[in-house]
Amino acid sequence: MADIGYFEAWQMWLDGKSNLGNDMFGLPMIWWGRAGKIAAFVSGATILLDIAGPERLTSFADRLHALIQALWSRALVYSFSVGAFVLAFSWIAIWSIDIPVPAGVPGLNVLVGLLKVVVVVTLLCLAPLAVAGTVLLIDKVCAKLPAIFMHPRAVHIRIVAAVLLIAGFHFDLLAS
Repeated sequence: MADIGYFEAWQMWLDGKSNLGNDMFGLPMIWWGRAGKIAAFVSGATILLDIAGPERLTSFADRLHALIQALWSRALVYSFSVGAFVLAFSWIAIWSIDIPVPAGVPGLNVLVGLLKVVVVVTLLCLAPLAVAGTVLLIDKVCAKLPAIFMHPRAVHIRIVAAVLLIAGFHFDLLAS
């Protein structure tokens, strides 16, 4: 892998050569492209939220909060259903893993089996909590979003989003 500079990378791109496999400033080009995609996505989402406006965001947050309050008991039931699905999937996945056990050590197979059971039960317990926590996090984030875009300095958010969109697209294009 050659470490190339910024202008060398653009020259390679303009010549129709792939930059992948090279490093720029010590970071592989594929990571520059990935960072560009993430920056473009985040800035694009910010721009779309700004276009929607604080009024629509507030209305959406209020409707979402009312829906979560009305369906909270059902959400817990659904999250336990997800937990059952995770249990079934993890049971199959964990038991298909073959852990080599040295011969001559009595009881080690039983210990490995118990370890697999502990992993599956842990996943079963964490899946409903993860689903419920995600629902609550989305509710809290949606409630705070309108205040961010109503702030007097929200113009800074717009400028940063526009710069990130351009820079993100730029690095994504450069890494292609």
